[in-house]
Amino acid sequence: MSEKGKTLVERHALKRLAKVEKNKQKAYEKKPREIPWKTIIMGVCFTIILAMILLQTFVR
Repeated sequence: MSEKGKTLVERHALKRLAKVEKNKQKAYEKKPREIPWKTIIMGVCFTIILAMILLQTFVR
């Protein structure tokens, strides 16, 4: 009886350990890439400012 109880406890512990490992792996799963809106907007603003500076230089 003691041996069966022990294996039952061991199986239960292994199940919980597997569940914990699975939850740990979820944190490292690759997430779908989103569009980097902040980078795009900053690039557009930089291009506009650079174009304005170049226009001022050549128009004079």
